[in-house]
Amino acid sequence: MVNIYDSANQLAEDLTKTPEFAGLKEAIAAVKADENSSELFNKMDEIQGKIMAAQQSGQPLSEDLQKDYKELNDKVQKDENIVKLLTAEQGLYKTIDDVQKAFTKPINDLYEEIRK
Repeated sequence: MVNIYDSANQLAEDLTKTPEFAGLKEAIAAVKADENSSELFNKMDEIQGKIMAAQQSGQPLSEDLQKDYKELNDKVQKDENIVKLLTAEQGLYKTIDDVQKAFTKPINDLYEEIRK
């Protein structure tokens, strides 16, 4: 009998050996090494957490939170280290999306049989 969890764990390990993972790891190290980049990243992470909490609870975003997010986002987009991190993250998630499409193909194929 196949243990898909073993396969998933192997896939997770294999993911750490991809160029996309290595690129993200390098980008994270660059952000951590730069005090300004690290501070901006942590502030953005905190604000995004507040936004997600508000959305999950159905609360509207306060004007202050929206203003803080916009101002910080403008700074983040000018920080070369964070821009590289976000680009690397997008590349890794593109790979993950491609892999997800591959392992959900059998499910999609089953539904195609209904649609015929």
